[in-house]
Amino acid sequence: MTEFSHWKKARVIERFSWTERLFSLKIDAPEIRFTAGQFASLALPAPNESAEPMLARPYSFVNAPGSTPHEFLIAELAQGVLSPRLSQLREGDAVWIGNAYGFFVCDEVPAAPVLWMMATGTGVAPFLSMLRTDELWQKFGHVVLVHGVRSVEELAYPGVIAAVQQERGARFSYAPLVSRGEVCLEKCACLSGRITAALADGRLEETVRHTIDKETSQVMLCGNPAMVEEVQRLLGERGMRRHRKRAPGQITVETYW
Repeated sequence: MTEFSHWKKARVIERFSWTERLFSLKIDAPEIRFTAGQFASLALPAPNESAEPMLARPYSFVNAPGSTPHEFLIAELAQGVLSPRLSQLREGDAVWIGNAYGFFVCDEVPAAPVLWMMATGTGVAPFLSMLRTDELWQKFGHVVLVHGVRSVEELAYPGVIAAVQQERGARFSYAPLVSRGEVCLEKCACLSGRITAALADGRLEETVRHTIDKETSQVMLCGNPAMVEEVQRLLGERGMRRHRKRAPGQITVETYW
C-alpha cells in the first residue's frame, strides 16, 4: 500500500475565476459518489520537508449528485498552505480527491413548510448542490437561499440560481446580501449588510415575505462561525434550537473556516 493509496488521482477539467481570490475547479473523478451537501478533501503532494505526504482540505460539492464533472468553490487564502496551490491548477493538471463525507444533507433535516438556507462565502456550495435535487423539493414546500458576501462579484453561480428560479418558480426565494462597497440594484437586487443584521432588524423576512419560526421553519447554516453562532442566538430568542436526532430542533449547522 502506497502513501497515496487512499486518494483518487483526478484531472482538472476547468478552472473559473469569480474574483481575484474566488474560483471554481471542475474535476474529473467519476468514481467518487456523494450525497448533496457532503464534502470531499482535495489534496496535492506536500513539500519534501512536510511531515505528511499530502496537503488536503475539505470542500463541498457544488454539482448535483450523479452529474459530472465534480465542481468545488474555493477561496484562495493568502496564508493558506493548499488553496494558493489549487488556484494555480489549470486544465489537465493532477489533483487528488478523497471519498465523500458529512451529515449536512437533506435527509438529516426534518420536513417543514419552509427551509431557510443561510450561507456566507463559499458556504453556499452545498446548498447549490441540494437545490438541484428532487429530494429537497419533495420535502419542503418553499426554499429560501440567503447568501452573504463582501462584494457583488462574490455572488457565484448566478446561472445556477436563475435556473432553479426558472424551474421552481414561486417555491424558491433568493436573498443575496452584500456587506461591503456599493450595492448596484440594477445588476443585483441585494440587501446591504450582514445576514445577522438583516435577520435582527426584520429586513430579511420582509424581503422574502416569509417568517422564520419554530412551527413552520427549518434553518440550515453554513459558513463563517461568527454568523453561524449569532444566527443561532437570534433564533434561540424565538424558541428555536439546534437539531439533533435525540432532541429534534429547527437548526442544522455546518461551519466553514
